[in-house]
Amino acid sequence: MRKFKTILCSLLSLCIIACPLASSITVSGAEDIDTLENKLDKLTKQSQEYQKTLDDTKNDISEKEAYSEALVGKIDVLSQKINATNQSINKLNTGIAQKKEQIDKGNKDIDSQVDALIDRLKAIDKAGSASDLEIVLGAKDLSDFIDKVNLVKTVSNIDKELIDNINDKLTVVNKQKQELEKDKTELDKEKDSLQEDLDDLNGTLEKNKELLQDLYTKNENAKSKLDDVSGKIADQEKEIKAYWEADAKKRAAASAGGHVDVTDRVTHYEKRQQQQQSSSSSSSSSTKKSSSSSQSSQQTQQSQQISESYDEPQADTPTTGGFVWPCPGIYYLTAEFGEDRTTYAHGAIDIGCPMNSTVVAAESGTVSYTCTSCTHNWGKAGSCGCGWGFGNFVWMDHGNGKETIYGHLTTVLVSPGQYITKGTVIGYSGSTGYSTGPHLHFECRYNGVKYDPMSEY
Repeated sequence: MRKFKTILCSLLSLCIIACPLASSITVSGAEDIDTLENKLDKLTKQSQEYQKTLDDTKNDISEKEAYSEALVGKIDVLSQKINATNQSINKLNTGIAQKKEQIDKGNKDIDSQVDALIDRLKAIDKAGSASDLEIVLGAKDLSDFIDKVNLVKTVSNIDKELIDNINDKLTVVNKQKQELEKDKTELDKEKDSLQEDLDDLNGTLEKNKELLQDLYTKNENAKSKLDDVSGKIADQEKEIKAYWEADAKKRAAASAGGHVDVTDRVTHYEKRQQQQQSSSSSSSSSTKKSSSSSQSSQQTQQSQQISESYDEPQADTPTTGGFVWPCPGIYYLTAEFGEDRTTYAHGAIDIGCPMNSTVVAAESGTVSYTCTSCTHNWGKAGSCGCGWGFGNFVWMDHGNGKETIYGHLTTVLVSPGQYITKGTVIGYSGSTGYSTGPHLHFECRYNGVKYDPMSEY
């Protein structure tokens, strides 16, 4: 008896010593996970900043590229205008040259006529330098008198008409030449103005190209940094997941019944969710997915998909975050995801909640299927055949490939086609279907493949 008391005291002493030790381990673990998640938060913020830079530069690049295309178009139009102006100037130059030739020819004609007049005057001078009257009075007879009078008139009239005609032509040609030169001057000014605009556009285009190159470089840098941060985020998430998996194994090993206490994990997750929601200026709402058709026809067509098949669970998990715990305040798992059940691996988690515990939607979505006909609400060693093993259940579609299933319910409060917001009560737990006792079968699927629901927390 005394030996027994000694052993008992020793055990009690060990328990007393172990309690603070366990407490310190828990605190240390909490600090570790906080450190990991703080790093994740920082990386996430960096990722958001790089993503914003990436989006901004993409928008700027699109604007600058569009502006560059517009500049190139304007430059092309101006170049065509300058070419057309040059052609017009060339035509005017040709016209001016032709008018100059005509003026030169007219001047030559006048010179020739003047020369001819001089020759005639010389001939008259040789005849005696007589005046027109002397020439006429020097006639030998009447016939000669008439001839001399006509000669003097003819010579003076022809020369006068010829010179006047040439002068008239020269006046017209000179006026045309002046008009052409005026048009050429205006075209030269227009060409200079167009060339100045063209030079300005080319300068603007070059500056825009430089800005575009800077944006391309900035965009590539942001993309590179975003890829780097995304890799670090993935590594950090793996560390966090590994932490909780190791924590769950330790708790399961420490529990005599093999039950896993996920209180710390879920409450820690919920606290972080609240912090993120309070710090966020705007919250995103889930997209409503409409699907309304009769329950009976859907269950007939999808019986193979709905049934609680015992295929090997896959590790294909989607992007996590946003789920709420389906059993508020109850954080004990009686079965984990992938648990070996000899002939199959468990494709969900079982939450050990008492009969008629509240069950809520983990995420907003549309109710796809339900079963409400199972009355076998007690623990059993085999399936009663109701709800393909789930008994009374709710199956929800959350969009983007995600679905959740809530099985073995006592009562179902929702209907197929109904849109349910996250956290809304959808039923109460029980032991319907293939269930050994009261619990919630909580299953998650991504693109039809089962994955660990705990990866959402």
